Amino acid sequence: MVTGGEGPDSDHDPHGRDGHVYEALDFLVTFKRANPSARKQELQAAFMGAFEPRRVRSVFVGDGYALRFAEAQAGSFSNTVLSLSALQQHDQAPFVVVVVRGDRLDFLLANSTMLKKVSHSSRELRIGRVRGSFNGSDIVREYDELANTPANFGALFALHAAFSWDDNVERLVEATNAIVPRDVRFHPSTGDQAVILAAPDRAAAALASEDFAAIGQELVTTVKHHRQAILRLAALDNVNLRGNEIERLVTGDGSAHRLDDLERRYADVLLSIDIKTKLLDRASAPKAYNVNKMLRFLAKPDTVAAVLVIGIDVVGHDVRAVLIPVLERSLLAATRIQHHWSGRGSRGVTQLSGPFHQVLASGYSPTVPLDQGREFLRELIAL
Repeated sequence: MVTGGEGPDSDHDPHGRDGHVYEALDFLVTFKRANPSARKQELQAAFMGAFEPRRVRSVFVGDGYALRFAEAQAGSFSNTVLSLSALQQHDQAPFVVVVVRGDRLDFLLANSTMLKKVSHSSRELRIGRVRGSFNGSDIVREYDELANTPANFGALFALHAAFSWDDNVERLVEATNAIVPRDVRFHPSTGDQAVILAAPDRAAAALASEDFAAIGQELVTTVKHHRQAILRLAALDNVNLRGNEIERLVTGDGSAHRLDDLERRYADVLLSIDIKTKLLDRASAPKAYNVNKMLRFLAKPDTVAAVLVIGIDVVGHDVRAVLIPVLERSLLAATRIQHHWSGRGSRGVTQLSGPFHQVLASGYSPTVPLDQGREFLRELIAL
């Protein structure tokens, strides 16, 4: 078996509906062992005979996944794999490159999040103008401390699914062409940094505030009102579409792709609220926030950044919600900085790639660890 178990943060079950890709990879490994001299064409033919995939030029589209076969004789794998425009057609499902070697097969997840840059004929690559191809050497071998191997494909694809195609293209444009990014890097002054580092105290004060609690209850009531619609949307496989539609229900508007989905004011406080949905029957890794944007916001006095966590229990037909600051202890422990997104104008983005569903548990008491929160913010500033 090539699965090796599921990664801890997978939004996809390799033994359930997403197990088809592992069935395909196991078949290929078994065939190669039985036919050690089998080359790329032979493996492709065997795969087509066994699985009857749809062929889109050089890509073989199976049930919920796509494969691209490539051959490598030397130790490195630098072959041109696929054009970026072709990848776009298959980026919503696991896209795996099967590297056929003389004595074995290697597998690499090559969705757009797993690409460092675009190498070949990419001078015309621009935002809104997808050009160029990527090589095997452009595929990351590790992401979020997870090796790019089949054992982690479920977890890695869950991390990928949190980002849109446009997110990745914008990053690849900057990494490939030295394009000046649209967002100018934020350089906080000494005064700005002092205000940012006071954010944990503001978050702790928010948790003790009746106004914050009232806003949280208002939002929870709204979520409960839309319970049936949210349960229906939970059936959507596309993580971004699912999240955007649920945000639309709660806010009454579409996603503006800014730092927050909602703003509220109470007393002298400006409260930024981001909406994050989580299917409770599986782990997930939703995108959290752009680090530059978060630092800019927290550099303003009297600001608090919070998350409305919506948990969906599909089996139990239940929906739960809670409003908590982003620096709350469970969210902070789950927050990972994705340096892969960092560039000349960016400090990268964060993802909630650890377990944080306990915030939805009855009787959970949220707290803000002040020292830990300040240390985390110092790390963001230093990026």
